[in-house]
Amino acid sequence: MAGNLHYEERGNPSNPVLVFLHGLLGSSRNWRSVSKVLSEKFHTVSFDLPNHGQSFHQDTCTVNTMAEDISLCLDRLGFHKFSICGHSLGGKVAMRLACDFPKAVDQLIVVDIAPRTYPAEHHLPTLTALLDLELSKIESRKEADHALTEKIPNWAFRQFLLTNLEMKNGVLTWLPNLQILRRSIQFLSANPLQSTDQFSGPSLFIRGGKSGYVRNEHFQEIKKYFPEAQIETLANAGHDLHVEDREGFLSSIGAFLKV
Repeated sequence: MAGNLHYEERGNPSNPVLVFLHGLLGSSRNWRSVSKVLSEKFHTVSFDLPNHGQSFHQDTCTVNTMAEDISLCLDRLGFHKFSICGHSLGGKVAMRLACDFPKAVDQLIVVDIAPRTYPAEHHLPTLTALLDLELSKIESRKEADHALTEKIPNWAFRQFLLTNLEMKNGVLTWLPNLQILRRSIQFLSANPLQSTDQFSGPSLFIRGGKSGYVRNEHFQEIKKYFPEAQIETLANAGHDLHVEDREGFLSSIGAFLKV
């Protein structure tokens, strides 16, 4: 591991461990409202993935290396048995962890992502827009927001992206390693699993009804790798269903985790 992974903990350390992993360009803060509720029954640990948030930067950036880094950190923290919940890219990392360490993973929750390859070019315009922003000429998030409006017209998405901006020594700086993420996007978009991979433990795949990331034709692929998988749909939510329908999300995973 090239450095320290940043993480947030909540709840009683004697409770079962529940790990949260965010998506591309997200951070541990994306899980704060959900982990706050679940920390009543679990000891929650929300990570910043490598090259994200406050975690270390490194040149090698794949789902496999991320899973290895998370595993090493969990082992160092003494968490040898845990359930894990990952959204989007974090869901891919969670799938990889479950297949690599089936005895360590009690229950797996994957949020709006399937074990398949997605088009890498989908994320390139966003990453390029962020990298093209001349931060040396921008003095506030408000100015950055205005500068990104043309290339990223969705206001809510821009606000999510701008949580990655931090003022350091009077200069705005991106927390994620944007250059490495753009260079590695093909690897991050690929199916994280091999044909022989399988996790036979309890699994829950939750998709957003307004999202196209997990479609009906992907169910067979999910069941191939995760034969015990339950698949649920939150009809009124999109890709960020844990934010868009937090109550529905908590209800679904609460029933699965038997909270």
